[in-house]
Amino acid sequence: MRGALSRGDTAGRGGKDDLLPAERKVMDRLGRLPLDFRAMAAVSNLFRAATAVRRHMEAQILAGDRLSWTSFAALWVMWVWGRMELHALAAAVGVSRPTTTGVVATLKRRGFVHTERGTADARTVFVALTPRGRRTIQRLFPRFNSEEAAVVATLASREQEALASLLRTVLRTVDGVMASASGRAQKKGP
Repeated sequence: MRGALSRGDTAGRGGKDDLLPAERKVMDRLGRLPLDFRAMAAVSNLFRAATAVRRHMEAQILAGDRLSWTSFAALWVMWVWGRMELHALAAAVGVSRPTTTGVVATLKRRGFVHTERGTADARTVFVALTPRGRRTIQRLFPRFNSEEAAVVATLASREQEALASLLRTVLRTVDGVMASASGRAQKKGP
């Protein structure tokens, strides 16, 4: 199988010794199956790393303000892009519209955002930061960014750039696969 690790192959910088305990367990349990272990390791470690960073940021930076990662992301997106339709905010944050509706309701109760109905279509909801929301994200983001730097501090600058580039490639690939799957589903119809 193309790209498949065998039990004898090495992975990462340090070879087989570089494997995480979970990866060793997978190799011990599934190593005889014809699976693409490189792809599995890449995707599993991408998920593990994202989850670990998210938990770390919530505990170290966001907990003091009782913000979840998603709430913080919503504040950040509105800080950068300004007033947005609810569905556009959901897409930018990367969560479902119902999840965004709940997050916005919580942020609104806490005085961080305000909402307004569209004039042309009352079903359209726009969301924007309040002055309190803007002050909060402006205060939090430098600390958040410092922690981002700390999380990748063991990587050289060129490694950080390469990692960001590789992750962009994965994101574009997933977007392409999703668009292709959506197109196929639309062609089939109800």
